[in-house]
Amino acid sequence: MSTIKGAKWVINDLKKKGFEAYIVGGAVRDHILRIPLTDIDITTNAKPHEVSKIFRTKPTGLKYGTVTVFMNEETYEVTTFRVDGEYQDGRHPDNVTFAETAEEDVKRRDFTINGLLMNEKNEIIDYVGGKNDIHAKIIRTIGNPLDRFNEDALRIMRAFYFQSKLGFQIDAATRDAIYESRLRLKEVAMERILNEIIKMLQGTHVKRAIQSIVTTKVHEVLPGLEKGFLYTLKLDEMPYVDAFFALSFTLHGSVPTEWPFSNKHKHRYEVASMLAKKHQDFDPYTLYTYGIDLCLLANRVNFMLGKSKNLKTKIELDYENLPIQSDLDLKLRATEIMKLTNKKAGSWLKNLQTEMVIEVLNRRLKNEKSALEAYVLEHVKE
Repeated sequence: MSTIKGAKWVINDLKKKGFEAYIVGGAVRDHILRIPLTDIDITTNAKPHEVSKIFRTKPTGLKYGTVTVFMNEETYEVTTFRVDGEYQDGRHPDNVTFAETAEEDVKRRDFTINGLLMNEKNEIIDYVGGKNDIHAKIIRTIGNPLDRFNEDALRIMRAFYFQSKLGFQIDAATRDAIYESRLRLKEVAMERILNEIIKMLQGTHVKRAIQSIVTTKVHEVLPGLEKGFLYTLKLDEMPYVDAFFALSFTLHGSVPTEWPFSNKHKHRYEVASMLAKKHQDFDPYTLYTYGIDLCLLANRVNFMLGKSKNLKTKIELDYENLPIQSDLDLKLRATEIMKLTNKKAGSWLKNLQTEMVIEVLNRRLKNEKSALEAYVLEHVKE
């Protein structure tokens, strides 16, 4: 966690050594908006090796002039004033050149609202019109928007993230440039895009951001999410992250391989999608087999699609009241079944256990050792 107070100490220590230094970027924006700060970045004309002589540091981005400064158990990314070279990969500059002034540094950044500087006296220095855009609630690129998106296409997704977080409107020229540049997103690592989508979905104004995604046709270049974005705009209540992806992939029919989900999350969306298609109600065996979380997610999808009522309370109560929630809860172990029947393990044993589970779940068989032994002896032939 970083604080403005700690950042000012860093700035003051740099100034004592004869350097310029300012808080820059999102922290200044959020300070003006009086919303909680997360990371606080500092920009300075001190070179990385000069910063490291003053503070305890860690080299976290020397290629881009960045070191992490440790100050009273807080951390700050301190970056030397710079201008960026060519962007060949659509994401990172091939090289950077240290700049002479803070003005040169901020003019390479993405949006005007992120291009503000603040000194140790809380004075705002604005070379890009960011303060006016904050007050007007506008998201606008610094300089030519096509140039900014050609340099780094991920800025397209970041525009939507900031809109979701802040509720600002995207400037018309910036929005037009997003439309023209949208295919460049195919050059960006899907992991980066996914991270921005997840952050966007957690924003207070996510519906406004989704509307911008659809207006600029960015939804058409995000695999498997096109129908999800279009359908979400019809909803009064916006879905959470998992619900959005499960809804999108249910409508799409599969989880596209392009998205770098963990195996756990991919399985989660695949199973929730399958359950949503097969079940509008969740019987005891389905609850037992797939668990409460996946059943709740599938029900949420069907509720959003208008195929089912919101059964959250019922599903939770039904799951809580299941006689057993795992085959380990059966009062008769596999080894005991084999001893009782004098048979070796085989497919018959798993099948028998499944039958017993179903009977217990449907309350046709008590989960008591004597009752289960009687069932085994009755249903297993010599």
